[in-house]
Amino acid sequence: MRNKTVLLVEDDLDVRDTLQDLLESEGFEVIPAANGLQAIDYLTLNDPPGADLVILDLMMPMVSGWEVLEAMEADDRLSHIPVIVLSAMGGEAPERAHGFVRKPFALETLVAAIRGALGETGDGVHAPN
Repeated sequence: MRNKTVLLVEDDLDVRDTLQDLLESEGFEVIPAANGLQAIDYLTLNDPPGADLVILDLMMPMVSGWEVLEAMEADDRLSHIPVIVLSAMGGEAPERAHGFVRKPFALETLVAAIRGALGETGDGVHAPN
């Protein structure tokens, strides 16, 4: 079985690099994107989109995470891809998000949210429906 591919959309290079290393050590293939424009380009230029899940920062330059969520919702090829939102902002999770993890966070919290959104247990086995 292939590793799940995570599109990691985070404008802070240190956070992006650290998360990429940690998620790869958890067995995920990670595609990094520095902003929402790169994320939308990656998702729309690949057929199929090439990501099993998107981890998305909301506050980014050029194209925000909110705009990425809107673009994904409007595209039938992307609307089924689960999204985990990372944000230092308070408030409610975006309606489209499958998970909302507030910064700062523990890696275990993020991994649990990812596995839950992918329908997996901690050992990579799909949870029953």
